[in-house]
Amino acid sequence: MTRRRLIGLVTAGLLVLAVFGVLATHALPYRVYVIHTGSMSPTIPSTSAVIVRTGEYRVGQVVSFETVDGVVTHRLTKIGPGGAITTKGDANSTADPYRLTTSAIIGGVVAAPRDLGYWLEFLKNPLGLATVLLGALVLWQIWSLASADDDGEAESEPDESGLDRRKALTPGPRHALERAAHAARSSAPRTGGASTA
Repeated sequence: MTRRRLIGLVTAGLLVLAVFGVLATHALPYRVYVIHTGSMSPTIPSTSAVIVRTGEYRVGQVVSFETVDGVVTHRLTKIGPGGAITTKGDANSTADPYRLTTSAIIGGVVAAPRDLGYWLEFLKNPLGLATVLLGALVLWQIWSLASADDDGEAESEPDESGLDRRKALTPGPRHALERAAHAARSSAPRTGGASTA
């Protein structure tokens, strides 16, 4: 593997870790939540993730808010007197039964990538994370071996006898035949031809 490829691979890995680190530590005013139910379908289907901008929301926007059961993501339909809010899932026929105020709202949804929630949940599981890391390691090894073969073919040159040294050291039936033919040419007595004295 060339140095440039290795640096690129390490840089990409560090960039991914940095993005997850920033989101996990809440260094930015965004939060990420996974949608587990179909109450917001078809707008935001189950297994999606929502990216929420904290502290910013408006009536009609999908918002995430805290309840006694955990974080819920539904559409904010009304802000009443005293800051009382009414929310409703797009797939639900009635408004939510929660008695909450605007202080329970985390923020408004700014993006909802489909199926990202599935992958986030998969990576939270230690076995899922190990599977992804092992797969990345196997792909890296295959890529390294393939690029080493490409580099070896480009650098391989025949020596003064016309035999490729790298191929001569490589086992295999084709290379064995090449070695045998070269040995036969080298050890055969030379006959005929002019000699100089």
